[in-house]
Amino acid sequence: MPNTDVRGSTFTKAAGGFTTEHDDLARDTRRILDAITALGDFAGTDETANTFRQGYSTALKKAETYVNALRDVYPEVAGRLAGMKTGFDIANWASVESLPKVSDPPEYSKPDGKLKP
Repeated sequence: MPNTDVRGSTFTKAAGGFTTEHDDLARDTRRILDAITALGDFAGTDETANTFRQGYSTALKKAETYVNALRDVYPEVAGRLAGMKTGFDIANWASVESLPKVSDPPEYSKPDGKLKP
């Protein structure tokens, strides 16, 4: 079983990674869709071309919808990871607070060489 690092900073790094991926996905998708749009009307004008154009247009809209839905989830994941970091920090502090308290040690009496409780 792999060793899992669960320090709070792990969640912060992962959240940052999802934010970066969101930005990259949005930029790259826009670039690709703009390149496809720049192709223009390449199918022709006959009946077969019109059928192709309709199917192509529908598929392109679906692809854009799916990619945008995926892209829009990334900030939510990043936010939840940040929340996990906060929860982890609170749980960590609570575990420290719940540790048994150590009382002060007994005092030592120099004159008689005995410990006083």
